[in-house]
Amino acid sequence: MMHAVEVDPRRFCKSGQSWEVREDVAVFPRLSLEFTQGGLFCRVVGEASDAGALSLRIEIRGDVALSCQRCLGELPYTVDIAHALHLARDETELERLDAMPGCEAILVPARLDLVALVEDEVLLSLPLAAMHAEGECAA
Repeated sequence: MMHAVEVDPRRFCKSGQSWEVREDVAVFPRLSLEFTQGGLFCRVVGEASDAGALSLRIEIRGDVALSCQRCLGELPYTVDIAHALHLARDETELERLDAMPGCEAILVPARLDLVALVEDEVLLSLPLAAMHAEGECAA
């Protein structure tokens, strides 16, 4: 099992640090419960603008397998996530960022677990009910 990778998000962004890993989904504590097999490439890059705005550029890609809710057979699924997550300093900034179209933001935490962040992003991208298309389930 993969252990938490905790960082100070302010320092991570201001110094332009990055973290990346290529692992089997089985090593991610929460993802191992959702996927039957597969691997992921994950990259998180901290960024800070000249004005001091902090963000994380998140990239997660891989081919994995879910269980079909209809036949319980293997269902191939491609994870392809690439976006920026803005770190708001306070509630006012969070509201301003949330009002911007296509902008994702959270309050900047004191510590940030990058493994949990990756798991959250992948879990949020999954379909509500993973199923083969009508007529494609194995007999």
